[in-house]
Order: sequence, then C-alpha cells, then structure tokens
Amino acid sequence: MKTTRQRAILSLIATRPVHSQDELASLLSTQGYETTQATISRDIRELGLVKVPLRDGNGAHFKYVEPSPGPSFSSRLHRVVAELARSVEGSVNLVVLRTAPGSAMMVASAIDEAAWPEIIGTLGGDDTVLAVLADQKYLPVVKQRFIELLPAGTGA
Repeated sequence: MKTTRQRAILSLIATRPVHSQDELASLLSTQGYETTQATISRDIRELGLVKVPLRDGNGAHFKYVEPSPGPSFSSRLHRVVAELARSVEGSVNLVVLRTAPGSAMMVASAIDEAAWPEIIGTLGGDDTVLAVLADQKYLPVVKQRFIELLPAGTGA
C-alpha cells in the first residue's frame, strides 16, 4: 500500500501543481487512498520532495517537486541544497545559507537530518538558514562543503 501510495504521490506532483499537504491528501482520497497528515508528511520526507516557489512572480505560491536525480544527489541534503540554496557565507562559528523564499525550514531540516558532527544546530527562517558550528575551526571546511553543493553559477 505504501509503495503504491507513494507512486500515486509522484504521479500527482508530476502532472499538476500540488500546493499543500491538505491538497495532496484530498487528491489521494479521490484515488481511493485514505491518509492522515502524519502519513502524508512521512511520505513527503521519504520521497525527498521539496516545496519550491512557483514562477508566478510573487513568490507566495509553492508546489511540491521531486528533485532531479543525478550523481551529485547522494543524500537529501545534497538534493535540497542544490535545489533551494542560493548562497553561503560564514563568520566565526556560523554559516548562513540564503535560500529560495519559503525554503529555509526545509534546508535546515535536511542539515539537521544529515547530522554533520561539526554542526550543533540550525535555525531556519523564510529564506535564511543559520547553521551553528561546534567550533570556529570547522568554518572553512563546512562552508566549502556547502559551496560545492550549490548549483553552478550561484555565489558563495
């Protein structure tokens, strides 16, 4: 059941913009899948879906997408940073990642999930993630790791 439901989710987001978990649950219900918010949330996380702004100019509308697979996407963190991060800056024991509007919480969650030992925690706002390093000596290495994950043509 889980596999077929997750295939249905991928099919739905590939064929139309799905803006929320509620909308996804409703669409699944019309296909005969009875789900809970927790199930939808878990499926989204397991599938590695990301919520990205629609290109309608105002940045207020979002949809779920499946990040493009490829050799550089070895983990959820890699996919999310490559899809959503715009720049990386560092200072003392802090790394600041700028993201697409509305995406910072997703990036912060992926960083937390990756459990890099140098990072003791993150804060995610709307379009900014703050990663707190255990020691300032880790700044050059961690900053460089994030820079290498950025899409080509974006700034450090």
